[in-house]
Amino acid sequence: MRGKVKILGKAFPAWVIIIALIIASAGAATGVVLSGSVTGGITLTASQSLLVLQNSGTKITGADAWLITVEDDETAFQAAAEINTGDKYKIKLSLGNESDAELSGELTLIGPNGITLNADAAGSGDMIDDVVRTGPFTWKFRLDSVGANTTSDLIVEVALADDMPPGFYALDGSLKQVAN
Repeated sequence: MRGKVKILGKAFPAWVIIIALIIASAGAATGVVLSGSVTGGITLTASQSLLVLQNSGTKITGADAWLITVEDDETAFQAAAEINTGDKYKIKLSLGNESDAELSGELTLIGPNGITLNADAAGSGDMIDDVVRTGPFTWKFRLDSVGANTTSDLIVEVALADDMPPGFYALDGSLKQVAN
C-alpha cells in the first residue's frame, strides 16, 4: 500500500490527506485574519425637508440697512439690521418644504436684550398655518407640502425698545423639523 494512509481503518491516498490539510490550514488562517476589527470612519450627512431659502425672497423691510446670510444647509440664518430707537422692521423668511407631506417646524431666534420678536404667516393664502409661540424665542408652525420651487413666507417682526440706543442689531435663527 504505497502512498496510502490509514485513518480509522480506511485507506486514503496520501495526496487527499495533504490537500485536506492545506484547505484546513488555509481556512484557519482566514479566520485569524478576519477575526480582527475594522476601524475608520465615514462621513454622514443628515438633511431635513424644512429649509430657509435665501435666493427666493428672504429679506428685511423697514430697516435703514440690513444683511441676511443663510447657512449652507439652509437650516439656519443670521439677520442684522440698522435701526433707530423705537423702530420696527420685518424679516421675511421664504421657507421650502422639500417633502411630499405637510410638516411641523420650529423657528428659534436668539438676539440681544431690548428687542421684541413676533412671528406670523404672511398673507391669507400662504401655506403656513398655526404659527404658535411656544417660548420666549421659539415658534412652532405647520407647512404644507408645496412642491419643488415653491416657497411660503414666515414674517418675523422685530422691534427695538424705546430705551435702546440706535445701532446695528443681529439675530441668529434656526429651523428644525419637529414631530406633528
